[in-house]
Amino acid sequence: MGRITIKDIARLLDVNPSTVSRALKNHPDISEPTRLHIQKVAQELGYTPNYQAIGLRNQKSKLLGLIIPEMNMFFFPSIIRAIEETIRQKGYNLIVLHSNNRLASEIENVKICQKFGVEGVMASLTADTQHLNHFQDLEKQGIPVVFFDRVLEHPTSPVVMIDDIATVQIAIDHLAESGRKSICGFFGNEKLTISKKRFEGFKQALAKYNMELPDHFIRFANNAAQAKAAMIAILDYDEKPDAIFSMSDELLVGIMQAVQKREVKIPEELGIVSISNGDFPNFFKPSITYIEHSAAKVGSAAANLLFEVLENPQKQTVSKYIKTRLRVRGST
Repeated sequence: MGRITIKDIARLLDVNPSTVSRALKNHPDISEPTRLHIQKVAQELGYTPNYQAIGLRNQKSKLLGLIIPEMNMFFFPSIIRAIEETIRQKGYNLIVLHSNNRLASEIENVKICQKFGVEGVMASLTADTQHLNHFQDLEKQGIPVVFFDRVLEHPTSPVVMIDDIATVQIAIDHLAESGRKSICGFFGNEKLTISKKRFEGFKQALAKYNMELPDHFIRFANNAAQAKAAMIAILDYDEKPDAIFSMSDELLVGIMQAVQKREVKIPEELGIVSISNGDFPNFFKPSITYIEHSAAKVGSAAANLLFEVLENPQKQTVSKYIKTRLRVRGST
């Protein structure tokens, strides 16, 4: 048997479908014995409400879409948790779709959101995303989109992000003030705007202190394994850095695996600062100095910004920048 419907229950009990509907909603017009009996039968039959049909009737699905580029342990779990907590307070549910860092999957995920009748979408882009045509299709249908963290260089829709250039400057300022004179930078996928901006901030910060930047002090890595391999290679050079800047927790994990393998002394031989959600720096000994980039704040801000657009569709919505701050620990 397919999905059990209200009509199926009504036919079985020989009552009007409207009676079943009101009983399932605890309507006071239905007597308590009848209401409890209908609810018991519905439960035994495995009845679940068809929220998509309800949404069509009410013109509101109470469903939002979240499209993320990947599912990993570093940043997005906290994003998802914060978004869910925020939207549930307003009676909304969430459909989470990940694109596996593929543009084709991201486009398909947009179509899935359309099929489910979501009222709005929050999205973080893949490295291959160079245009927003597929998201513009949503907006043409009156479905607003808020982008966060991984966005295009010149966003035309509301975004939630940090000031990447200023955040990197904070990290380099701290390392320079700690006496470091030779700093190596680790960055994510070269195609990502977030990587480009943080690299640009890194170069500007080093120029401020007239620090040289040898080619092998610039490292791009897509994951922790690549960061580990790159860090091991750096430690094999005669010209070694006295400090490392990491743009993310994922890269920090790979860096620290290499550092621990080579038994490099932190902070005596090497100072380390990372942009971080705040958990992973405490997993190491000594703990790592970091610039706090709160995934929870990003998630709740993205959800709240989307609600602003939903509640005031004609209002020009500005983007939101999440503040970051330096957390000094034992690595500097």
